[in-house]
Amino acid sequence: MLTTKSKLIQWFAITLILEIGLLHLFTAQAEYEEVAYMGYLFVANFLGALIAAVGIYRRLLLGWILGVFIAIGSIAGYAWSRTLGMPGMEVEEWFNPIGIVVMLLEGGFCILFLFRPWKIKTDEKIPATSSKLRYLMPVAGLLVIASVSVLTFRWDAAFTLAFGTHVGSLDQLNKTPVTFNSDLEEKYGVQVLQAATSMMGSIIDVRIRIVDPDKAHAFLQNQAAMLLDQQALILAPHMHSHAGSRLKTGKVFVVFFPTQQIIHTGSEVSLVFGPVRTEAMVVK
Repeated sequence: MLTTKSKLIQWFAITLILEIGLLHLFTAQAEYEEVAYMGYLFVANFLGALIAAVGIYRRLLLGWILGVFIAIGSIAGYAWSRTLGMPGMEVEEWFNPIGIVVMLLEGGFCILFLFRPWKIKTDEKIPATSSKLRYLMPVAGLLVIASVSVLTFRWDAAFTLAFGTHVGSLDQLNKTPVTFNSDLEEKYGVQVLQAATSMMGSIIDVRIRIVDPDKAHAFLQNQAAMLLDQQALILAPHMHSHAGSRLKTGKVFVVFFPTQQIIHTGSEVSLVFGPVRTEAMVVK
């Protein structure tokens, strides 16, 4: 039989790898909507995690090898998406609540792998007083998985509410329903006044009037972009953060976009704030 130490390590590893797979599965749909192959990779990550968990439970070295391969591959993919950018995707922000939690779990699994737990002696029997561990450890693992999942997504929701949502891919935005100006004012508390060239045609000056400061605060925290004729996507240089207390009814909020020498007077553009796409307007 397994020693208590071996059993604890085994179930800790199973809990870690299953949590890694589940968090990838939960976010697979969002990744698929941005770039299809990423969604498939996230589902594959989950399936691989399941296989690794079964292997670890059976004390197979291949289970551990598959688990560490998944962990290292995921960490490398996260770093790649934040430096060079994955094919078909923009370079993403480093700080992402779900991504941070997953990387911590993956790092923990890799550290556990270094102890070579599959070589821990198994000739010592678990004392009778500890026999309940065989039932307690799986239950504890399930509770940890549920707790970590819930807390991670609550953190992600709070982060999104505080700092906004990033713009999706060009294909994703072209499929996003248009929010008309009347709905923009009612739902998000803003009015788009104009988009005009300035600085000798190098900048697009977008002016937005604040109608409802509370609604506008959440809306303007989202990443801004400009969609040109549904063929080109231009991001605002920075997240245009603002203090909510400075947003007042009637105040004009300004966002600047580079023309990148493809937007000119007369171009038809749509504004994008996170998941919201406005109706098209003509650049003055």
